[in-house]
Formats: sequence, structure tokens, C-alpha cells
Amino acid sequence: MKEFISTYPALAWSIVSVMLALVVVATLWQQLKWWWFNTWVNFPLLGRIASLSRDASVDVAHPGWYTGERTLCQEYKNFVHVQDEHDFNEKVTYLTKAGDNGRRNTPGWIWLLTVSMVFVEALGFSYVLAGYTIPGASENLQQTGAYGIAFLISVILVAFTHFAGHELYKSGRIKNARREWVADKCEFKLTTGTIPLARPQSADDDLPPYTQLCNRVGTHATYVVSVSTLIIVLLIAGAATYVRGQVLEKELVARVTQASQQIDSGNQAATDSLDMSKTSLRLPDADAASDHNADKKVASDEADIDRHGGWATFIVLAFVFVFLQLLGVIFGYRWGFAGQNSAEAYRDIGGGRYSSYSAVREAYRRVADTAQARLAVLQQRIMAKNINVGTSGKHLSKTFRDYVQETRVADQAERQHERDHAATFKRQEAPAAPTPAPAPVTVTAPAAAPGAADIVSQLNAMGEDKQAKLALLNSLAPELHEQVVVALKQHKEEKARQARNAELEDLL
Repeated sequence: MKEFISTYPALAWSIVSVMLALVVVATLWQQLKWWWFNTWVNFPLLGRIASLSRDASVDVAHPGWYTGERTLCQEYKNFVHVQDEHDFNEKVTYLTKAGDNGRRNTPGWIWLLTVSMVFVEALGFSYVLAGYTIPGASENLQQTGAYGIAFLISVILVAFTHFAGHELYKSGRIKNARREWVADKCEFKLTTGTIPLARPQSADDDLPPYTQLCNRVGTHATYVVSVSTLIIVLLIAGAATYVRGQVLEKELVARVTQASQQIDSGNQAATDSLDMSKTSLRLPDADAASDHNADKKVASDEADIDRHGGWATFIVLAFVFVFLQLLGVIFGYRWGFAGQNSAEAYRDIGGGRYSSYSAVREAYRRVADTAQARLAVLQQRIMAKNINVGTSGKHLSKTFRDYVQETRVADQAERQHERDHAATFKRQEAPAAPTPAPAPVTVTAPAAAPGAADIVSQLNAMGEDKQAKLALLNSLAPELHEQVVVALKQHKEEKARQARNAELEDLL
């Protein structure tokens, strides 16, 4: 890595810049996507408005619309999360009852910070481990192995600490619910069954808060991951400190031995090169031996000082390592959800972008106003094209909100059709009732003739079987037939009025 940076500094910094740019783009993806789409829509000659204005064909499947109008509305609708207020409130209710209201997912910068700190810490002792895991390898190969070992250790530690923090938070919520249950003298059930996000959240409104929480979180606290994380962290910290200490001892012993050999060889060389013909002073053997021992003691004392300083450093590094893992556990405890479907509920209400349904409506208005402004420009260009080369002088008056309303009505009709089809299929699949034994014949008074309301009920019970319905209507007397037709019309008008009122309530 160092050689690559020193050899190709421009390329190395370019790679770093690209990675940082990708992080920024991933963080601000929705804002950048919205900005780029609006820029491309207004782009001259090649933009969406310019290209769609060249197509002045009428959308046959949707009267009153041009193909370009609906295409542009659909592209803007992709930025709108059309959500019913009741559905939004249901998800907020789920988060509230699960004790997760106000919490959020772990931010991306927290993940990046945690991974970076753990990787740097792991890299410090993974290089020492590489010497034992790859014995006899070259320096470059040991560095490569150190990076790989650091990556593996980082992944393991980050995953375990995060899940341990999440487990501690979830178990804490369950223990608090149990304490409240005991304080309430166990008058109510601790749980009445799991209530997922798909079910109505009002099913347990009459139950205490601790029961509501356990219905969505669970009833049993567990600490398996937390204990496993503690064991792994202590083992890695202890093993890393021990290996570092052994490497230090090995280096100190080698240094003391080398110093002793140099002192001994220096003494031997001085004795061998002594010229007795010259007048020179020579220390007595006892004094020379004392000097040699003093030199060896100095080398040994220096090794002892380095030994104590090294072990103190390794102990500090072990505490730093444990603290970093504790910080990862705190991050896992601080962010995340305890409810089984809380993450889905949080995502469906905008991932923290909306604090209330009024904020959802405000975001919808901003997108709708922008889309309407772009649609008006497109309509002006289509009308200008029709005046110049076309045959239609029709003024285009459709709006983006008209398009959203039509799609919502179509979706509602499709969902109703699916429900009716499922109900019909369920009736067909239901086992036939056993044929009852013939009852004794008794003479009874003739039953009263069915009225229009009875006939309407029979028609509704037939589901989508139109042939059977027509056969029943054709078998009626003329007067009763007219009464049933009037009742069906009134029923249809009432359903249409209710649907319009529901849509208006959603829009308002």
C-alpha cells in the first residue's frame, strides 16, 4: 500500500476521492436523484419535456389525456409516496406500542466510524499475528496477511457488538414490561398473541401497555449474544496482549544476547591484538571482567525498562480495544428497534423524514406543485404543436393531482376486485355441507313472498356470478323486478358517494 501510494500518488488520491464521493452520493441519494430529474426534465432539446412534446398522440386507454402528459405524471409520481392517513397512523401506533417511537436505524456514519476504529485497532495486533499464522513469509506477504486478518476480526467484532447492543435493548424492554406486569399483580395476561403490522393495531387497545409491548416484541429476555460477545472480546484482548508480549520478550532476549556477544567478542579482540613490545597500560583481569559485567548489566537494565514500558503499552492497548467494543455495544443499544415489524413500519412512514401525517402531505404538495408546473409547460408545447401541425385545438386542462386521483381510484377498484375474487374462491373451496335427513312432511302456512331487499341480499351473496344474477332477475315478477333494479341503482350510487367522500378526506 505504501509503495503504491508513493509510486502513483495521483491515482491513489483519485481512488480515495472517488470513494468519498460515493459515500456522499449514497448518503444524499434521494436529494441528488430529485435534483437531477428536475434538471433533466427542463434540459433543452433532449430533456423529457422537449422529447414528450413531440408526441401529440391521444391516450386511447385514458380519454382526455395525451400520452406525453401521463408519461410525465407517472415519472413524477415515482417521487410521491401516496399513503392513506389511517395507514400512516397504524404504523405510528405499532411503533408506539412496541416502545420504538422516536428511535431510528443506525446512521451510516456511525457504521463507518465503528468499522474504521475497529479495523485500525485490529490492524495493530493482526500484524503480530501474521508472523505466526504465516511463518517464514516475506515482509510483503506478512503485511497482506495482516490486512486480511484485520478485516476478518473487524467483521466479527462489529457484528457481535452491534447485535449484543440490540439484544440488550430488546431484553431491557421485556424486563421492564415484566416488572410492570408483576407490579400490576398479574391481573392481565402478559401477552395475548403476536400482533403483526398487517393486523389492525386497535386489537389490544383495552389491554395494559406492557401487554401491548409483549404482543409486538416478545416475552422472553435473552443474553446469549451478549455473553458470547463478552467472551470473544476478552479472548481476543487477552490473546493479542499475550502474543504482543511474547514478541516483545523475543526481541529483548535477542537484543541482550547480541549485546553480550558483542562485548565478549570485543574483549577477545582487544586481548588478541595486545602488543607487549609497546609500553601500554593493561587493566587487571578482575577489573576487565568487572567492566564487561557492567556493560552487560547496562544492556540488561535497558531491556528491563523496555519490557516494563512495552507491557504497560500493551495493557493500555487492551483497555482501548475493550472500550472500542463497548462503544460498538452502546451504538447497537442506542439505535435499532425491538418490535418484530418496527423496522418495516419505520421504513413505510418515510424512514424518519415525516414526524406526522401533515409532514407527509406537505412533502406531497411540494412534489405535486413542481410536477404541475412542469406539466403546464408540456401542455403549452403540445397545444402549440397542435395549432401548427395538428388538427386539434383542444385546451389541455388535466392536472397532476387528477392523475394521482385517477390512479388511486383504479388501485382501490383493483383491490376490491381482488377481495371479491378471494371471497368467491373461498366459498367455492369450502366443503359442502352434509345432506340433512328428510324431515317429516308437515303442512305449514305458505311463506311470505320475498321483497326487494331479500332479492338484493341474494344477489350480493352470489358474488361475481353474473349469469346466476341475471337468471334470478329474469325469474321475478315485473313489479318486483322494477323494485330490485331501483334498489340496485340506489346501492351503487351510495357506494360511489362513499368512495368519493373517502378520497376527498384523504386529499384534505
